[in-house]
Amino acid sequence: MSLFTSRMKLLSAVVLESRIDAVTSELLRIGLLDFVEISKLFNTDDFSLKSGDSSLYSEISALRKKLEIIYNNAGIDTPFREELNIGDMTEYKPDYSSEIISKLNYELASIRDKQKNLHQEYLKLNEISNYFTTSGSAKDSKFLIVSKGHPTRGNFSDILKNLASIPHFGTDIPETNNFFIVSLRRDQSLLNNILDKFQWIELDEQHYGEEETNHLIDKINKKNSMLRQEIESAGKQIAEHIILKKDELDSLWKNLRLHELYSSIQNNFSHTVNTSLFSGWLPADKVLRAEEAIRNASGGECIIEWSEAENFSRENVPVEIRQPKVFSPFRMLVENYAVPEYGSIDPTPFVAVAYMIMFGLMFGDAGQGLVIMLIGILGGRIIKKAGSGVKNLFKLFIFCGGSSVAAGILFGSYFGNELFPAVWFNYHSVVSGNAEAGSSIVDVYDILKITIYFGIAVIGTGLVINWINLYRKKDYFNLFLDKSGLLGGWFYGCGVYTAFYFVGTGYKVLPDAGLLTIFFGIPVIILFFKAPLHFILHERDHKQFGIFSLVDFFMEWIVEILEIFSGYLANTLSFMRVAGLGIAHVSLMTAFDTIAAMTNGAASVIILISGNILVIALEGLSAGIQALRLNYYEFFSRYFTGKGIAYNPVSLRNRKQEG
Repeated sequence: MSLFTSRMKLLSAVVLESRIDAVTSELLRIGLLDFVEISKLFNTDDFSLKSGDSSLYSEISALRKKLEIIYNNAGIDTPFREELNIGDMTEYKPDYSSEIISKLNYELASIRDKQKNLHQEYLKLNEISNYFTTSGSAKDSKFLIVSKGHPTRGNFSDILKNLASIPHFGTDIPETNNFFIVSLRRDQSLLNNILDKFQWIELDEQHYGEEETNHLIDKINKKNSMLRQEIESAGKQIAEHIILKKDELDSLWKNLRLHELYSSIQNNFSHTVNTSLFSGWLPADKVLRAEEAIRNASGGECIIEWSEAENFSRENVPVEIRQPKVFSPFRMLVENYAVPEYGSIDPTPFVAVAYMIMFGLMFGDAGQGLVIMLIGILGGRIIKKAGSGVKNLFKLFIFCGGSSVAAGILFGSYFGNELFPAVWFNYHSVVSGNAEAGSSIVDVYDILKITIYFGIAVIGTGLVINWINLYRKKDYFNLFLDKSGLLGGWFYGCGVYTAFYFVGTGYKVLPDAGLLTIFFGIPVIILFFKAPLHFILHERDHKQFGIFSLVDFFMEWIVEILEIFSGYLANTLSFMRVAGLGIAHVSLMTAFDTIAAMTNGAASVIILISGNILVIALEGLSAGIQALRLNYYEFFSRYFTGKGIAYNPVSLRNRKQEG
């Protein structure tokens, strides 16, 4: 486990053109290089270099995607979970590959057309079904027209064929020569024209009996059911036809994927007449392995040069984060926000701790937490073929459930009841105003105070992380003068002290003027010189100084002061939502207990079970979202630049890499 992102190195190599295939195969086998074009790193204007041809890669990628559509039609996975082997790669034959895919699509075309037509018919009938009422009167429906009668010219089936373009349903009426036609009122004009064409005689009676109504509804439902079965049957036919050829398709997919990866590597090569040049980033501890592989593949006929990441802008260096698998759900949360900048502290462990504490404080119930844990455990085992995102979500459930269990034990809450004495304080008693004698927490204000302390700790941790990142980045200007730098930290620390001093005196007395001058007056004056100093250090070479520059300096100073004071205050008070949701959680459980106490027997049990389910669903979701929000907006805003790019080597490893 590393506190920082992995150290990276840039490989630049030159190999003979005659060795390019062997080197490409070896680079694909080791799967370590995150390639970058030479021209993006170095000035190549003095060299006559040719770039790789991307047309082959695009062609192979398009074929693979067409093949994956066929897999999707059958509802089966591509073999992307299997380990690809460079030794299994055979000659790429575009005509042969295209022929296999085209032939299979041709064989499936008639079934697909049938399935498409059935689906369209089902949608039309479903629209009729949704609007249909059992009022017994056509005129009672605002959306439907129900016609009852018979044609005197042509057949009833011919009428239905003419109505094929609009939603409709037609059926005979038992033991009569009459028929029902149901259509939408919006299509009345077309319906009338068709009925006139067949000289339709509409019966005078607009009201039809209950028996006929039930008959019509039954017919519509049966037709709906039959269409669903036929659609499913067509889908099964497609799947069965594809599965019969799965081995051949798997072999083709693997070969296409291998050639796609192979081609993607060569696309990053630059060429002279006799040599090929390429560059790529990889972790520093993999340098020897990569160099040995290239030298062996090239027969020693190569030139390899290594460059330190410090010689390049951090925004251009890919980031590899190495954390134990146990942190994978929290790494997902971090990467959903952004990728950390190269060389900075990896926030994943801090997010893990902060997120679980937040969730526990908002959802402190051991019984309900155990349910969430079980959902996570069972979900992960049942949905084994799910992607990494779903698996990490279930792992997050386990962590959140565990946090809730721990908090529930501290608060003495088990499905909203005190089955065992609280280890810390009884949350339910405090919220209801019946705190236990001798308890350190006696009212909701004490609970709010806990979350404020926690918020100060989280924001303080974010500031320290930012200082370390800026120091490692050698950005001393922002380290000292930024609102999240040392000066901003001084404002925050002094602000916290002043606030607690003021509260401690019963909201009557502030610290003396001399102390406030040191706390805020002098730092505010220092802050005034931030904009002029930044201009002198970074802008004077390309920006002219004038009277408006002074106005800009003054305005920046005012805005910075407002951002520091209002921003830190808002960030800290935002953590009160942790207490708010915790109190709401307890209040909801108390409400359901009260309602259940008003009833007896099975009704009481049903109310309690329903209440717990509702609280787990709603409060659990709210707590998870709010914990995420606090991490993103209050914690990350102190230090997270989000300017990093993820390390993404071209590899044969068990993961689906889209082209």
